[in-house]
Amino acid sequence: MISIKELNKDRLGDFFQYLKIHLSKNGEKGTTLFQPLSKQQPTLSNEWKAKFEDGMNEKVGWRKIWVAINEEEKIVGHIDIRSQNQSHAEHRVLLGMGVDSNFRNLKIGQNLLEFIIDYCKDNRKISWIDLQVLTNNIPATRLYKKMNFEELSITKDMFRIDNISYDYTSMTLNVEN
Repeated sequence: MISIKELNKDRLGDFFQYLKIHLSKNGEKGTTLFQPLSKQQPTLSNEWKAKFEDGMNEKVGWRKIWVAINEEEKIVGHIDIRSQNQSHAEHRVLLGMGVDSNFRNLKIGQNLLEFIIDYCKDNRKISWIDLQVLTNNIPATRLYKKMNFEELSITKDMFRIDNISYDYTSMTLNVEN
């Protein structure tokens, strides 16, 4: 049984441990690259940690994070929304998410998306959920399309990671309807 709970600051250390393990699987042999990170980059930099902490503390915009927790109270997935940090774009949020590779194909990602879509629909200040995904991440793009996200554009050759070119797909979902 998986439950979805808002991440409290007191569990940030657990979240960073989960995220470090999650990111270490990025582009592992036989798996899809899901973050634009080279194998030479640290999986969880201090800069990334600061972005989560600053957003939660509303130092730079804002960020809300929810985690999927299994019966052993282990974090097995996450989803977050954050402000766009641009003038006149307060009605839009950016989405980020991930699921522990050991817990994929259990509909955790779909449950997290359903949760966040409902949350955004209930929040009158939010009209749009935006996201960017590596185009080669077919399972993720398939899930977003299943959840009615609309593909806006593909930026060709957005990243060159370890001498391989990656495209970036931008998607959005209107939650006002």
